Amino acid sequence: MNLILTYHRWVAEALLFVMLLNLLLPYVLRQNSERMIFWTRVGYFAFWAFWTMVAFGGLITWIFKLQAWPMTVIAMVGVAAVLMPIDIYRALTLKKIWMNGRDGVGFNALWVGIEIVLVAGTIAYAMIAK
Repeated sequence: MNLILTYHRWVAEALLFVMLLNLLLPYVLRQNSERMIFWTRVGYFAFWAFWTMVAFGGLITWIFKLQAWPMTVIAMVGVAAVLMPIDIYRALTLKKIWMNGRDGVGFNALWVGIEIVLVAGTIAYAMIAK
């Protein structure tokens, strides 16, 4: 059981790391808009890959523990559900911003920052409530 929990925690922390990269890369690559757009898209797909791994690992963990829904699990499911529309909104709006010839770095930073706060808060809450 500890191995499953450790896997879930590591993947959640990796998701947080990918989100930090999604926050920083547009600033670093701001001078070259083609590279910035390319790496922002790569970061978008990496976010969804790790989000899926976290969700699947959490589901497997919950199944093997055979518990009711404690507050930590409810918080994790809630944040996972909120991350979906936030990131979809971010991606669609960034596409519109790029089509208008702007870089959208500030917009991206705002929404990725909100996502980071949600995920980091959930990780901290799960560790404290443990």
